Amino acid sequence: MIPQRGQVRGKSARRRKLWLWGAGISLAAVAATLFTVRHEQAREETLADARHAVSTQYADAAVAEESAVRFKDVTEAAGLKMTPLEPPRARILTEDNGAGLAWGDYDGDGWVDLYVVRHTGGSRLFHNNRDGTFSDVTAASGVGNRDGWGMGASWVDYDDDGWLDLFVTNRGRNRLYHNRGDGTFEEVGARAGLDDAQWGAGAAWGDFDRDGRIDLYLCNYVSFDAAVVAGGAAVPRRGGYEAPLAINPSAFDSQPNRLYRNRGDGTFADVTPESGTADPQGRSLGATFCDFDGDGWLDLYVCNDVSRDRLFRNLGGEGRPGTFTDISAQAGTADPRSSMGLSVAQFRAGANEPRRLPDLLITHWVAEGLAVYENHTTPAGRLEFQDKARAFGLGEISLRRVGWGCGVADFDLDGRADLAIANGSTLEVPERPELLKAEPMFIFINEGGGFSDVSALAGEATRRPYNGRGLAIADYDRDGRPDFAFTTTEGQVVLLHNETPTAHRSLTVRLHGRAAECFGACVEVWVNGERQIRWYGADVSYLSMHATDLVFGLGEASFADRVEVHWVAGKETVCTHVPAGVVDVRPPGDRPAEAMSGPASGR
Repeated sequence: MIPQRGQVRGKSARRRKLWLWGAGISLAAVAATLFTVRHEQAREETLADARHAVSTQYADAAVAEESAVRFKDVTEAAGLKMTPLEPPRARILTEDNGAGLAWGDYDGDGWVDLYVVRHTGGSRLFHNNRDGTFSDVTAASGVGNRDGWGMGASWVDYDDDGWLDLFVTNRGRNRLYHNRGDGTFEEVGARAGLDDAQWGAGAAWGDFDRDGRIDLYLCNYVSFDAAVVAGGAAVPRRGGYEAPLAINPSAFDSQPNRLYRNRGDGTFADVTPESGTADPQGRSLGATFCDFDGDGWLDLYVCNDVSRDRLFRNLGGEGRPGTFTDISAQAGTADPRSSMGLSVAQFRAGANEPRRLPDLLITHWVAEGLAVYENHTTPAGRLEFQDKARAFGLGEISLRRVGWGCGVADFDLDGRADLAIANGSTLEVPERPELLKAEPMFIFINEGGGFSDVSALAGEATRRPYNGRGLAIADYDRDGRPDFAFTTTEGQVVLLHNETPTAHRSLTVRLHGRAAECFGACVEVWVNGERQIRWYGADVSYLSMHATDLVFGLGEASFADRVEVHWVAGKETVCTHVPAGVVDVRPPGDRPAEAMSGPASGR
């Protein structure tokens, strides 16, 4: 149960009661006002104005006074230092949205590698050297995407040949790099039918029709009109400053999304019209496949910028596989705020909630705050969500920043899901409009009933302001503690190593099955009667992909009582008395689960 205001436990957190002046104006009305402000590039007074209007959904915030969590910037030492993009920012929307990054073990050596997307000059693939460092293997691998305006990336074995392939979205034609298994890739986007030429953004993978093959939902953003940029249109703001219309997404028409069905022969069929998932009014940046109502079929949530989010319920359970219905308004998720990043977790997971119902965390623009949609689906299967940002202490504190990439991980290994969020404004520095205002990130530690921000206490690297965008979590050095990396609008990547001093141990769960079985699978870990729960591949961040190896904190325990994997096809695998370290889990009928005493077992 969530404690009442002022009763959050642990880590010496304190509640600052920040009462807002409200006039009973709904969040939707506030968001509509903010969209207008964004259309005018959000004058300096945006936050102050919004604080008078936003509802008491954002009444409380928690800021920690101390923290045991520590992170260190190891970018240069790891060999990931990159030169900034050239030339400097030209003040157009395509630059300000930034790009993502993706962790994936492309060579199958058991160590995750990193792909970093860049707008110009080519993206980069870094091979994990297994010693805390990386080597740039872009040229040899053939995945540079040099002639593409890069946006997002994801790893998936779409053809079930045992090797992770790479999908890269672009403003322009998307790329699908097929893994040859020898460290090199072949670009097969056109052959596969995935070279859509719109403004590609986020990608969601999942077997929506349960035919045993992994499918793809592609988010498209806006129709970027060069004439708007060339025209030099500007919008005046208070104080005499003018901002170009070319950096405002509201200035451009939205583009329809695409749902691709995997044919099983290396190609995909566009089944968008018959599926009902086009979302033509949405300026989509990200999406996720997950079974939100527990009926065994993957539903679809879509994050839209300056347009309403969409929740599409899969009708496969009603005998209509391959079709969806938009239930956003009914479910309470037709969010009109500017949605960017998306995470999936169960933030109140425990023995008192027997159902496996995923919640949603969504990052937004300045003065809009985070959303934490808690899943209250009825026993009859009616999907209902409630925004619990205030109850979790994530409302008021997030109003001042623009949130982008996000991820769920247990950074202190105490058995509770924590949060990392990359922030970075789209507002310009007044005296230097070629620069965007940098902002510190958020590191939210789960107190057992709410969250406390420890970003100012977790090290110099987390206090520093950045123009952050994509974010992806991985235990890249296999020490049992989740680390993370994020991108900046300058085309750089920052790698933060988790150096939290703790005697707590962890268990890393690795799924070994076909992609269609794994993406969307629910993983439960029980320790001393308490449950932790994650969904494979559903926590999609912003234009990015976390490592699919799932790290669970065991606290002071040396083993998990039980590990349950609920595969997408309906099968289950149960392992008992699993020691700290690494466990490889396979679907029934395959080889049994294997517990390993690898490098992660020391925690």
